[in-house]
Amino acid sequence: MAIVVTLLVMAAFRAWTLTGPRRTQPIVGPLAAAILVALSGLTPAEVGLVLTGWGYGVSCALLIGFGYTVALLIPAARRALSAGSYPRPVCSALVGVPLATVTFEEVAFRGVLWALIASDHGPVWATAVTAVIFGLWHLAPDPGSLPVVAFTTLAGGVLGVLRQLSGGLIAPFLVHWTANGLGILVSAAVSRSGRDEPGEPADPR
Repeated sequence: MAIVVTLLVMAAFRAWTLTGPRRTQPIVGPLAAAILVALSGLTPAEVGLVLTGWGYGVSCALLIGFGYTVALLIPAARRALSAGSYPRPVCSALVGVPLATVTFEEVAFRGVLWALIASDHGPVWATAVTAVIFGLWHLAPDPGSLPVVAFTTLAGGVLGVLRQLSGGLIAPFLVHWTANGLGILVSAAVSRSGRDEPGEPADPR
């Protein structure tokens, strides 16, 4: 029953993110996460709200940062990064991503849902099921979203493994934010530079 309630709250939040005012999402995200924890019947420790996993999180975040650095040296990757459009990149990366996106998704997927499934079926099933649902979470009517679903399913699996290894949500939270938030900052920096490749003249646009 707790899993059904969790999925219903998640569906309601997803509907809100798609239709509700964007300015409210940094508030609604943490609030919905707190509601999920309260309705789950789990303790904060069972949900993963503990201060462990910093080593895993920082190590993986540094690896992602290194990946972005390498991407900046590859012309095709720079062009892909420059394609992003973020009117307020700093606000998006430091407020919108951690509060409106990462907090809710990590508490929902790697916290409450993962813990509920793991308690009955073990961590392997918990990681697999939450990864699939996490992928479907990013499904859109556009057929072009299918690669995104595949990627986010894989990412959900990695985050679930981090949840198990680290014993909490800090590691998946740091990795999730680095992938999204740092990605926005890098994309905005590349776009602002006015260059697609190192050494090219600035784009007059």
